[in-house]
Amino acid sequence: MFSEPRKRDTKEQLLVSKWLNEIGLEHSLEEEFPPYWADIYIHDIKLAIELDGAFHLKKRDAKRDSHFLEEYGVTTWRIENEMVKVRNKDNFIKELMILVEERSNA
Repeated sequence: MFSEPRKRDTKEQLLVSKWLNEIGLEHSLEEEFPPYWADIYIHDIKLAIELDGAFHLKKRDAKRDSHFLEEYGVTTWRIENEMVKVRNKDNFIKELMILVEERSNA
């Protein structure tokens, strides 16, 4: 099995990272879960945020999500890049805080 190549952070990753910083959630960009990488990872609640562009492959993504959960106990939240816009910030944070609450109580 081969590792996925690392890529440059996208504008969507950087925007989500900024929002996470604003609400005080520690996270990392491009966290490795061999042989895969998560776009963004929130350590305290074991949540990977995957930002999906137009060319994501659902079958491959499902395999990656299963790997994250089965091997590392990490839940994946998939968001389409189209949803990562300044005008959607409040909705993004609202949905994220629901996940944070659920994961914190798990």
